[in-house]
Amino acid sequence: MPGSSHGWFWLSVMGILCALEIAAIAAGPQYLSHAPMRPLPEASTRPMPTDAVRFVDAAKGDDANSGTKEQPWKTLKYATRQLKPGDTLSLRGGTYYEPVALSAQGTAEKPITIRAQQGELAIIDAGLREFYEDPANAWEPYPQGAEGEYRSTKSYPAGGGFGNFGDSMIPFHRYMNFTDLRSKNEFWRPALENRADDPEGIYCGPGTRRDPDTGRIHIRLAHTDLAGLGENAYLGETDPRKLPLVIAGEAYPLALVKSQHLRIQDLVLRGSKLGAAKIENCEDVQFDGVTLYAGSMGMRIGSTRGLRMADCALRGHAAPWHSRFHHKNRAGSGYLMMTEGACTDFDFTRCEFTDHHDFFAFSALENMQFHESFVENFNDDGFEPGPKRERGRVLIYQNYISRCLSPFTAHAKKANPVTSEPGSGLYIYRNVIDLRRGTYKSPPETADPSGAYYDQPTEIIAHDHGNPIHPVAYVYQNTFLMKEGSFRGWYAFSWGAHTGGTTRRVFNNIFVQVQGVPGLNATGMSAQDDFQADGNLYWSVREGGKQTWDFFDKFRQSPQFAASKQHYAPGLGAGDRFGDPQFVSLDAEGRQSLDPRLKPGSAAMGGGVVLPAEWPDPLRSANGRPPDIGALPVQGEAWKVGVRGRISVAGTLETTK
Repeated sequence: MPGSSHGWFWLSVMGILCALEIAAIAAGPQYLSHAPMRPLPEASTRPMPTDAVRFVDAAKGDDANSGTKEQPWKTLKYATRQLKPGDTLSLRGGTYYEPVALSAQGTAEKPITIRAQQGELAIIDAGLREFYEDPANAWEPYPQGAEGEYRSTKSYPAGGGFGNFGDSMIPFHRYMNFTDLRSKNEFWRPALENRADDPEGIYCGPGTRRDPDTGRIHIRLAHTDLAGLGENAYLGETDPRKLPLVIAGEAYPLALVKSQHLRIQDLVLRGSKLGAAKIENCEDVQFDGVTLYAGSMGMRIGSTRGLRMADCALRGHAAPWHSRFHHKNRAGSGYLMMTEGACTDFDFTRCEFTDHHDFFAFSALENMQFHESFVENFNDDGFEPGPKRERGRVLIYQNYISRCLSPFTAHAKKANPVTSEPGSGLYIYRNVIDLRRGTYKSPPETADPSGAYYDQPTEIIAHDHGNPIHPVAYVYQNTFLMKEGSFRGWYAFSWGAHTGGTTRRVFNNIFVQVQGVPGLNATGMSAQDDFQADGNLYWSVREGGKQTWDFFDKFRQSPQFAASKQHYAPGLGAGDRFGDPQFVSLDAEGRQSLDPRLKPGSAAMGGGVVLPAEWPDPLRSANGRPPDIGALPVQGEAWKVGVRGRISVAGTLETTK
């Protein structure tokens, strides 16, 4: 029957469409730009308070309203000025295109809270909204430029430079000249080292530049064709009219000045030219569940007491195709976080800090706890505590740190020798510092399909600039992994260098090197330096089983070993060992999961030195006497890091490709 055949036809079509829809769902979200580097923000499930809640709704509100749930205010500028101690301001879901400058005055008993409504995603965007909401009419082709170049249909007094793809939040390159933006060259050349215009330039991937003469913002989303980038290349949409884009506009989406007793919860901050947040002359400010997207930097913090961040993600301006050279020489580098002035009493827990040039400069900060956090993909400096300081304790513990060119470094000098208060200094302990994967330093000079240039190994864990006196440092119960040897084969992966004028202790750490045998070069210190090390375990993944000589024999026969007994009676590294830590799992290439827990029979079991009770250690009770070496004792439980503890240090670890 004709009707029956027709019905079967449409049933078949519907079945095919249903199958395609199911397949699409199974395949996950599709991105016009590039798959996200990191998880995108989601609406929070945090319960709402029941009292003193005010509401703001950018889409449906009115500032003439009463601020109730049924009659919300419209603008953050108006709403935040109505808040009193104990109030909560709930942002209904949506994007608020208005930077917030706030001086909130809560009390210790009644703090002010600004948060997203439960189950709704609220974004404060300092960017230019038309590029996200109406990209089809915001751009026009610019045939006078390079192939694939567009410009804004309007002029802007400021903006452009930093930005993100709206679907994936992968950052753009900030072009400093049109030669680079329009270049077809992607290879590094010595002539390109500085930032001045040159005839050839270098294309650094999708990015923007505002023309200072016309005020128009130019954009080019051309593919990156550099051989060897593989899935780290940009191969997405090249027409900006087809993509929602976050284009930087104002300096900060959130600026807190002289705020006290303030809680910021479950918001997204983006679209900044300078930073996602500025915090200045504040006291008792807490960020909880906040996602921040950096401009030139992420957070700038000055003269603040009592800053706490928990379950927050701070994402930098490094795209998968960006190298250290791109940032430092062709865009303008920057720290993801920086403190200035007198800052004290900070706490960062279960946070994620990723994808930038430099990480955290805190030379002006006294007293900080930084723990259970995920630090990954910094193509230059990591923790930068500055030179030796007089006071304060900085505790860095139970973190996972990976893909960082110089994880711990120091800048600047002080005019006079510094005498540190007893017990002050950096305490670096119970961290997994996994440097098997390298960083992207610079593009190659010629085609390299292998992509080896993308994975340049870290050489110095404890580094400096300009030979400052390093801060006092206690480095103990960590697990360090490196691809190759430290610079000049310095002792203890370079912790045994730059030790003059300071105090340093290096105890009970595991040092695993994938290629070659770890070095014991102690020429980076002198017999007069206040340096002690002992109870450490060394191992080479590829050479360890071939070791037929006494690893320590030559060093322990040296005059320097004998002289070291002046400061440490047993002698430098007298109880150090060479042996296989026998991790539960270890992929030498660093591309699969790492489980640094110890198997029974590990050379690290019971091999450590009993440490002073005043050195903090959350796992001391599980570590036994004598203690196990490394970050994870056999009897201890592995901890989790990152937002809401989503990543275990003993299992599958997220890393950029």
